Amino acid sequence: MEITRKNFSEQLENITKNLKRSCFVGFDAEFTAILSGDCFKHRLFDTNKERYDLIKNEVSKMIMTQVGLTMFQYDREQDSYIAVGYTFHLCPQVVADIDQSFIFQASTLQFLCRHNFNFNKFTYDGLPYLSKAEEAYLQQQLKNKTLLGNLIQKLTIEDERELQKYCSEVSKWLIDKDEETIYLDVQNPLMRYIVHSEIRNRFPDVLTTDSLGNSNKVLIYRDKYVEGANSAPTAILEQNLMSYLLGFSKIINLLAAHQKPIIGHNNFLDLVLLHNQFIGPLPNKYCVFKKNINSLFPIIFDTKYISFEMARNLSYDEVWKSNALQDLYEFFSEGKCRKLQKGVNFIKLSTPFDVKQSYHEAGWDSYCSGYCFIRMGHWAACENRGKYRLVGPSEKLGALAPYCNKVNVIRGAVPFVNLVDVDPPRHRPELLHIKSTKERIINVGKVTSALASFGSIDVKPYGKRTALIAANSQHTADKILKQFKNDAEYRIAKFNVIRHSPTGRMAIWGGALITGSLLLYILHKRVNK
Repeated sequence: MEITRKNFSEQLENITKNLKRSCFVGFDAEFTAILSGDCFKHRLFDTNKERYDLIKNEVSKMIMTQVGLTMFQYDREQDSYIAVGYTFHLCPQVVADIDQSFIFQASTLQFLCRHNFNFNKFTYDGLPYLSKAEEAYLQQQLKNKTLLGNLIQKLTIEDERELQKYCSEVSKWLIDKDEETIYLDVQNPLMRYIVHSEIRNRFPDVLTTDSLGNSNKVLIYRDKYVEGANSAPTAILEQNLMSYLLGFSKIINLLAAHQKPIIGHNNFLDLVLLHNQFIGPLPNKYCVFKKNINSLFPIIFDTKYISFEMARNLSYDEVWKSNALQDLYEFFSEGKCRKLQKGVNFIKLSTPFDVKQSYHEAGWDSYCSGYCFIRMGHWAACENRGKYRLVGPSEKLGALAPYCNKVNVIRGAVPFVNLVDVDPPRHRPELLHIKSTKERIINVGKVTSALASFGSIDVKPYGKRTALIAANSQHTADKILKQFKNDAEYRIAKFNVIRHSPTGRMAIWGGALITGSLLLYILHKRVNK
C-alpha cells in the first residue's frame, strides 16, 4: 500500500496495529542520488571508518524519497506468514528557519524515470519528517514562544495573502453578519496553526477551535464565553502542529519503540542516510554513528551479509548466481534451493505488488528482503537440527543470531560493520608495493591496466615512483608476485612499513648513521689509547 499525505493520518492506526503484530520488519529505501564520485568508489584499501569518513559529507546532501516497510506476521495455526507491505513517499519541508535541502542528480532522475518513479507523489504528496535534532530545535522554540513569529516571518507572499484573506473574512463577518459562528477552510496544517494564533491575537473577543466533523476547518465563535464551547488550548494546537511536522518520523519512532528486528539488504548506506534524516547530522566519529544506530534499532539483519556467509556451505551447483536482491529472491521464490524443497512456510502478501514494475520500488524490495530472511532462517534452523521440517519465527531468529547487527560492506578491507562491537580485522591479503624502474612518476592507470587480468585489484600512489596494490584474494596477490618476479619495468614485493615507507627508510638510515658513528667513536678511542 502506498502512503502519502493524503492517507497517512487515516492509515496510521492500521500501520501501528500491523507493526505490533509483526515478528520482524523488512526495510528498504530509495535515494535522490546515485552513488557516483570518488568518495563512493568501493576500494579494497578502505576500512569501515575510512569509508564512513569519505561518504558522510556527501550523504548529508542526499535524502530518502521512498521508504519501504513490510511487516511479517506469523500465523501459528497455518504455520505461514502474512506480509503487509507499505511504500512511504517522503518529501522535505520548510518550517520557520529549518529549510531541508538535498541534491537531485540528473543521473538519478534518469534511473528513477526508467523505474517509473512517481515524481508527483514525491513533490505534492510526500510525507514531511523531522530528525530528532530538528524536533528538539522546534520544541525549544515553542517553549520560548518564538516559533509563531518565525513561521510568520518565513511566509511567502502567497501565504501572507492567504492569511490576510482569512483575517479579512473574520473581520467582515464580525461587522456585517449576525451569525454566531463562522468556519474557515484551511487545508494546510501549518497555516491552520498560524490562523488560530493570528485570529486570537487580532480578535481577542472571539473563540477558535477545530471543527469536530472536519479537521481542516477552523470554527470561530463570536462570543469567547459562549456556553458549551471551549477554545482549543494552545498546547493542543502546538501538539497538532508537531504531529503533522513529524510525519514519517512517527513511524521511525514506532519502530524504535517496539524494537522489532529490522531486515534489510546491503543496508549500510540506508543506515547512514537514516541517521542523517531521522536522528540528526552524522557524527564525526564512526563509533558514535554505530552507537546511535544501535540505540535506535538494536536488532538489525542484512540479508546480503547472511547470504555471503551461508553460501560458503553450498556447492557451486547449489548456490545462487549472485547476491543481488532480485537474484536472491528469485532463487528462493522459484524453488531453486534444493535444501528447502520440503516443509517451508507459506508467505502471502496481503496487498499484491505489480511484480513487473516493482524492483527498485522500496515497498517491494522490503518484502523481498524479508522473504529471503525467512527462507535463509528456515535453512539455518534445519541445519542446526539436522533435519528439515517446519520452523517458527523465534527459531529462525535464533538460527541467524550469529549474523545479527552485522552489515555487509561492499568491496572493502573489512567484510562487515559490527554495530555492537569492534569491527573485525582486515580480511584481504597483505598490501603489495610496486616501484617503477623506468618512469620518473609512476602511472597508476597504466599499472591498473597491467594488473587487471590477474583479478580484482586497486592501486593508489604512494610516492613519485611507487604505489600500493590491494588485491581481493591471496590467489590474485600470489599471481601478481609470481608474474612480476623478474620484471624489468616494475618491482613488486609485499609491502613492508620499515622498508617501503619514507618514515621507515629514514629510521633505517638514522639507525645506520647512529650505529656507524658509535663504531667510529669506539675505534677512535681504542686508537688513542
